[in-house]
Amino acid sequence: MSLDDEFEKCQEIEFTHAQFLFRSYLFPFVYLFGILSNTINICVFSQKSMRNHTVNWFFLALSCSDLLTLVSSFFVFSVPVYAESSRDPQYIDWSVQLIVWFYPLAQTGLTMSVYVTILVSVHRYLGVCHPFLIRRISNSSAVKAVIVAAVIFAFVFNTSRWFELHAQPCFYDAAGQTNSSVVYPTALMMNSVYTLIFRNAAYTIVMFFLPFAVLTYVNLRIIATLQQSYKMRKAMTTSRTKRSDSTVPTDTLITKIDGYSAVVPVENGASGNGIMMGGSHGGSVKNEKKENGVTVMLVAITTEFLLFNLIAFANNIIELSNIRFFQDIETLLVELSTFLVNVNGASTIIIYLIFGSKYRNVFVRLIRSHFGIDFCGESPKRPIGYSQAHFETTQLLDNSRFDLNRSKQASVIRRTDITSSLRSSSMRKPTTNP
Repeated sequence: MSLDDEFEKCQEIEFTHAQFLFRSYLFPFVYLFGILSNTINICVFSQKSMRNHTVNWFFLALSCSDLLTLVSSFFVFSVPVYAESSRDPQYIDWSVQLIVWFYPLAQTGLTMSVYVTILVSVHRYLGVCHPFLIRRISNSSAVKAVIVAAVIFAFVFNTSRWFELHAQPCFYDAAGQTNSSVVYPTALMMNSVYTLIFRNAAYTIVMFFLPFAVLTYVNLRIIATLQQSYKMRKAMTTSRTKRSDSTVPTDTLITKIDGYSAVVPVENGASGNGIMMGGSHGGSVKNEKKENGVTVMLVAITTEFLLFNLIAFANNIIELSNIRFFQDIETLLVELSTFLVNVNGASTIIIYLIFGSKYRNVFVRLIRSHFGIDFCGESPKRPIGYSQAHFETTQLLDNSRFDLNRSKQASVIRRTDITSSLRSSSMRKPTTNP
């Protein structure tokens, strides 16, 4: 083979129209949006108020893995197209070197994203279906430990990816001068045993069969539990509405003691035997709504993952079964599946903003603090002579007045109880004539 033939061989590696369309126009838009959105996710979930909840550590790790996947995929898919279009041998050589380095990182980030999604889904499944078990085994240290284990597993599983590609120089002039490079598979990647065991069997089980089975089962159980909880809550609300006339008797006093709603019966001289404290119930309802919101958000994330990875799963099954279509259709399916996988990693911020109320609050606060943008109009101007110390002092005074009012209310209630008890005891004493 002559040097001219070697150069012609390098130039024969060209992108199809479908590859050029996806990788030069559609992919870069997804990468740009995904890198920006996952950077925002990392900033939000790294806030102290978000890190107090263990489930947010999973979302933080998921954002980091998605960011790694998107950045690496940009250098693997889009940069080579731009370099090839430039016809500059130096740019082509750089793009080849970037592919060799970022290809294993993209595979590692994708594996991390898949298994962090599995972990957070299982964690939420235990919280919804086995709440007492999750309280015993779940804490910040345990969550961090399983996340680190997932990261280690992703790197170990994709260790061989670093030895699958290499850059081979291309020569085209008579002097044998090296002007560019081209990506070639290594002997390991071309090995039939390695292809059968790792790239076909192991990769399909680890990246498709196991995640799809676990996420489908967990999602169905969570949805069934939420539906059952909703039906029970609706039935309880209906029964309370029907019994509303008999629950609170006519001779009752509805008051408020230390922030709790209390129903105090006053007939027959009863003083506190039937008090029903409603504050804790309201707090539990609020916590339950918050937990259900996190659960719904997670169900949306896992559902999006299953849908957007479905074509990639189908492509892998087709490759395993040696079914062959027209070359253009196979190329289109591969590009479409890669596009949807990238969209899945880039669009999680939309789900967080729709279903995560606390995420929205932290997001808006960060936007206001860094860019001075107020989404609800201009904030009221502070009066002249305003100082933070004065504001804090005012707040302290208001709190002290509130505490004083509460103590007065409590003392009035206690005095009323003492007066009523004295009256009842005086009525029972025998009267004596002087």
